[in-house]
Amino acid sequence: MFLGRMGLFDEIEPTYDAMQAIKKLPPDDPIIVLSLLRFRHDLADGRSDAAWRDYQDGIGPVLTEYGAKRVAHGVVALDLVGPKGQWDVVGAFWYPNPKVLWRFMSDERVIDLIKIRRKAADDVTMMILTDQTNAFAGA
Repeated sequence: MFLGRMGLFDEIEPTYDAMQAIKKLPPDDPIIVLSLLRFRHDLADGRSDAAWRDYQDGIGPVLTEYGAKRVAHGVVALDLVGPKGQWDVVGAFWYPNPKVLWRFMSDERVIDLIKIRRKAADDVTMMILTDQTNAFAGA
């Protein structure tokens, strides 16, 4: 668990070691954060939907403030390969560099929004990708 300025996080939030690893990435290279979420389907009264909407409404303006961009975002329509029903929503977010991601993840507003997201998400996987989008021929 990561305990400190960011609060208390467990297996569905970044650990202290993961946050420290962000600082070791090439400091000026753009990155993409891939987020995979599975909703809490046990909440029959719709609380997960309301929490997810609140999270989405709040996170967008903060992403923009930090110069990050939502590259892709969607509800999983079909599990083509892999476990069925593993993920409900996938998003990809571009950041100008890891320093911006670090500041974003340390922002108190983001920490508060993550607490709201926890009401909706049963499982979260996040990966940081080096941005190789333009590295392919014909890009």
